[in-house]
Amino acid sequence: MPAPLATLAGFSEVTPGRLDRPFLDLHLESAVAALRDAGIESSDIDGLICVGSMMGESIEHTFLSEEIQDSLGLHELGLQLGVQLGGGSHLAMLGVATRAIQAGQCSAVLCVSAGVFPPIRDVGRRLMTMTCHPDYELPYAPSIPTLYGLIAQSWLDEVGQGREVFAEAVAAQQEWALAHPTAIGADAGRFTVEQVLDARHIAGPFGYLDCSIPCEGGGAFVVVSPDRAAHLPHRAVHVVGIGEGHTHGFLTSMPDLSRTGAVRSGATAFAQAGITPADIQLAQLYDAFSSNPLMLLEELGLAERGKAVELYREGATRPGGRLPVNTNGGLLRFGHSGTASGICGILEAYQQMTGRAAGIQVGQADLGVVHAYGSMLCSHVTVILEGS
Repeated sequence: MPAPLATLAGFSEVTPGRLDRPFLDLHLESAVAALRDAGIESSDIDGLICVGSMMGESIEHTFLSEEIQDSLGLHELGLQLGVQLGGGSHLAMLGVATRAIQAGQCSAVLCVSAGVFPPIRDVGRRLMTMTCHPDYELPYAPSIPTLYGLIAQSWLDEVGQGREVFAEAVAAQQEWALAHPTAIGADAGRFTVEQVLDARHIAGPFGYLDCSIPCEGGGAFVVVSPDRAAHLPHRAVHVVGIGEGHTHGFLTSMPDLSRTGAVRSGATAFAQAGITPADIQLAQLYDAFSSNPLMLLEELGLAERGKAVELYREGATRPGGRLPVNTNGGLLRFGHSGTASGICGILEAYQQMTGRAAGIQVGQADLGVVHAYGSMLCSHVTVILEGS
């Protein structure tokens, strides 16, 4: 395997929920906690990257990275910027930090994101204005579930399956959420596939339980150069592969509704890491809706086309299985914190790979893949992680 590109040194995570906390405070508390976890002083940080949210109070913080910099007293930065790729922002943020370290621009980068996702009834129109084409989509008054439903139904038609395959993913991820102390969906108890299918209909192939849970949340992580790995307080988790795939800006420009940029981003990341999908022991896959984990398992090469559901039915993705997927319950059952949601997969993978999972600890976690995307499956980012 090629030499590590960068190393994750520490993390913090905001407990998801309706927190009623100032937007900036969530960022600052996350940042301080991540530095403490990494055993790094703020004076050692020479890079800062954040992700601005697009809803609620967060829109007032146009210069969020500058606010964080001044509040933390970071006066010797070689890099300071904000990233915005929706849910893919956080893996993109990790990619930027990694490349800055590789280039010698920085040696320790603080990455932080916290966000709010108000109830859809409160922000639905504004959300659609941001994600829909103003001429070809918005005039027809779609919703996020209906747009995702088009993609999901196209995939179902291509592989010749029904919506019950999505219910398999929901039921499996609930098993992880039940054991996680802060997963929002844990209180609902165990689901059968039939119960998921019987939940009230929302749009297209989706019922209520096929949709992620809006909340507030987020967190932070610290990225350092690999030569500092021996001095970290926790097991070093290295970034060994990064890939991106961008195919469109709006749904009506998507070249193929049943194929996304994950194909390209995954192939690039695996090639850079010098491994194959068969080597992966842990997967954290962005799951705004229940269709996403199955589609991404196949597009990343972790399952053959139309075969992802078999992993769920044989128990491979559940606790004790050979390929744990979304081990905190994912956005479906842990919680979806708007544009901060993509950080959850990174933080969960890091916790699992350092043996510090808040929920069920997987047995073998030396090689993991984290994947996320932004908006209507537009901007895909894949990262391969290796535990030292």
